[in-house]
Amino acid sequence: ILFIAAAGNSGANNDTTPSYPASYANSNIIAVASITSTGAMSSFSQYGATSVDICAPGSGIWSTVSVRSKGQY
Repeated sequence: ILFIAAAGNSGANNDTTPSYPASYANSNIIAVASITSTGAMSSFSQYGATSVDICAPGSGIWSTVSVRSKGQY
């Protein structure tokens, strides 16, 4: 089973300060960091040269879905 996990949201380096479940050493875990619409690392995203596998859009992203207040869907 493939397990996708967020790298974390505290801006820390997961290589030195692990964040779980993303930092487990299992080969089936993919740790995902957040990038902005320009491809830069999101300010809050955790990172790590050896502990984070991939980045995905996570902040400053345009959408075709409008943002609504809680409970108005």
